[in-house]
Amino acid sequence: MIITFANQKGGVGKTTLAIAFANYLSLFTDKKVNVIDFDFQRSFYRRWSEDKDVKGEYLYEVEKISEENIHLTQNEKILQQLKASEEIFLFDTAGNIQNNYTQVLQYSDAIIIPFEYSNVTMMSTVLFLNLLKLIKVNATLYFIRSNMRKDDSYELKPVMDAEFDAIGKVIGSPVFTRKSLLNIGTKGLTYEQRLAVKETFDELIYHVWEF
Repeated sequence: MIITFANQKGGVGKTTLAIAFANYLSLFTDKKVNVIDFDFQRSFYRRWSEDKDVKGEYLYEVEKISEENIHLTQNEKILQQLKASEEIFLFDTAGNIQNNYTQVLQYSDAIIIPFEYSNVTMMSTVLFLNLLKLIKVNATLYFIRSNMRKDDSYELKPVMDAEFDAIGKVIGSPVFTRKSLLNIGTKGLTYEQRLAVKETFDELIYHVWEF
């Protein structure tokens, strides 16, 4: 199964949520997780590499995409094998759609799109969704409200929720801003980190495996 975290808008917590989700699946489900960092900033892979001296065992392996192995992500036979596997292949992609990973998006079973309630995020995300449509992506789209604050009001919430629910599934439980998530590593979740994502990820997992 291929699960991809993606959005053109930076700063919405894409990689942080990808790390948290990989950890959550590894710790609280029977799924074997494999991570492929397709963001050329290498944020996921760098975090994983830096955790080598952190106490505890790794929960999963992280492979970075480079010029040497990028051809593997454009091989339809390999992508079909990943898609058919019982294991999870989680891709963390760059902040903009590039030709070299459009096939990953096309073969994804689920695309997880973190977003915030702002004009900039809405415009960027709608553009991203139009590009997904242009390249004929058939994956189920899941939208996660990220970096929310309980004491803030969001005027764009009804409009954005309706827009995104029309083409995918907006996860009802948001991820609120938490300092604990800023220091997330790849070897586990603290109590506070688990609490910050539990409702969101439990709902997401239910919908992803429901089909």
